[in-house]
Amino acid sequence: MKNKGFTLIELLAVIVILAIIALIATPIILGIINDAREQAKKRSAELVYTGVEYAYTTSLYKGTDGATITDPTLETISKNINIENVQKSNVTLNTGNSELTITTDDGVVCKVSGDNATGFKIKCGDSSDDDKYLTEKTIATTTSTPSSD
Repeated sequence: MKNKGFTLIELLAVIVILAIIALIATPIILGIINDAREQAKKRSAELVYTGVEYAYTTSLYKGTDGATITDPTLETISKNINIENVQKSNVTLNTGNSELTITTDDGVVCKVSGDNATGFKIKCGDSSDDDKYLTEKTIATTTSTPSSD
């Protein structure tokens, strides 16, 4: 009589080989996932920066009431901010410390501070680590007014 099948030693050898492959592959895959999350947060921070810059420019040339504004503030920026492709969970203007805070759903917190005379500074970071900034930029306040020739 012929016995067909695998022996216990053969099965254990296959399980050991699969376990070794899993031990080698798991840290590599987790590293790739963490890098992708970090890059996504950096892109969210860049989109927030672009949105704040757009809001600054919009409020510089046209306020919410249609009148021309030559001195944008954090309040006018917060009213004109429109950040597409970023899920905003919160946009808060704190007048006590003159800071506009934008929080995205993926854990990026951007703080906008300053005024038109000194420039607006944007610091975006990971909400889990306040000291870790993903990006820090300044919006220039020198602008040229279009001439009406």
